[in-house]
Amino acid sequence: TNATALKLPVVIEIDDLGDLEMGPKQPKLSIYPKTQFGHQKRSFSCDYFNEYQWLEYSIKKDAAFCFPCRLFSGVGGNEDTWTKNGFNNWQKLCQRLKKHNTALSHMTCITKLSSFYLSKSKGSVVAQLSSAHKEQIRKNRQYISHLIDIVLFLGKQGVAFRGHYENDESINQGNFKELCKLYAKSVPDFENMYTKDTNYSSWRIQNELVDICASSIKEIILNEISTTGFLAIMCDEARSYKEEQLSICVRYAVGLKVFERFLGFIDVSSGQNSTQIYSAIMHYFEEQNINMEIVHIVAQSYDGASVMSGHLNGVQAQVQKRYPAAIYTHCMAHRLNLVVLDLCKSIKSAQKVFNILEATYVHFSRPSKNAELLNIQKQLGLKKGQVMRICDTRWICRYKNCEAIIHNYKSIVAVLQKEVDDQYDKDV
Repeated sequence: TNATALKLPVVIEIDDLGDLEMGPKQPKLSIYPKTQFGHQKRSFSCDYFNEYQWLEYSIKKDAAFCFPCRLFSGVGGNEDTWTKNGFNNWQKLCQRLKKHNTALSHMTCITKLSSFYLSKSKGSVVAQLSSAHKEQIRKNRQYISHLIDIVLFLGKQGVAFRGHYENDESINQGNFKELCKLYAKSVPDFENMYTKDTNYSSWRIQNELVDICASSIKEIILNEISTTGFLAIMCDEARSYKEEQLSICVRYAVGLKVFERFLGFIDVSSGQNSTQIYSAIMHYFEEQNINMEIVHIVAQSYDGASVMSGHLNGVQAQVQKRYPAAIYTHCMAHRLNLVVLDLCKSIKSAQKVFNILEATYVHFSRPSKNAELLNIQKQLGLKKGQVMRICDTRWICRYKNCEAIIHNYKSIVAVLQKEVDDQYDKDV
């Protein structure tokens, strides 16, 4: 046990002295036995107990002993007087007590005795170090838990993590670090960790925490899908910089509650025909350790492109070959977009507006005209902006085009007016 971690020496037991449980034996007698020293008789005095708490007295041997040295010093040596035989030269007691009190061996025994009592109440040194280590681990985990809460909050709200400038002089270090500061105001342990040089708030740690959270969430979704055994898939392909990416979402039910979840992006840059896209989808589920022989696709939804919706060789047809119950539904958002586009084409005023927007884009798509537009924006103190192209398959692009025209209206008018004036001067 911890109490016996210190090895005690074998000593001659004196039954009227103290032990580790009782402490030093310090009997306070009205009269102590006297011993003749020359012409005087001297005896022990209990007043020494007040000055030397380690001192003890044996009535049977009429001798003084050192309690810690008697228990913790080695057998033999120069200190046997205080540990084995006892000291009873009363005329030199005061001098010898002072000398023994400062002896290195005595102070070592005092330390051992203190350590013994400390280990008995709080555990051994190893146990105390282990407890401190465990407490530090607990605090570290609690700190990381708070960081994860911040990551989940920002992710749930769809808020950016980082700021433009995140140094100590910045008045806004980004949402992640600003939330850390907010936590530090109300959570002392978090503040102690966050104010250290290593506080795990760098962008690399943020990205790592995001990846870990994403993996954990995805694992929960995949387990639910595997347990349910049925799912519907929704896919849409788009170009992202130099990659062709296919986003994949799933719908499934847990009990009577329906969930719609985004799983991830699939790189389909190597090919975008129906067979390649179908293979990429199936391969993705296999990579996620979903047994598609057990889990069945019961519904599917894509855009109206023939690659996806073709009833003979489209992706939906190939999925139905493997899962006959997989009903295909043309994506409602895409259908609504097509309806709005056709509606605008039948309204002359709307068609006229979009024709003007398209003509404006074509005009300023020339490098020289675009450079002139940017120059005018700079002169007017406006934020740089460009006219966007109208897209027939995305109604949102038309909204953004209108927004760009409104934002850059002053600069566009200024450029066009300058062109008119220049042309007028040429004609004159």
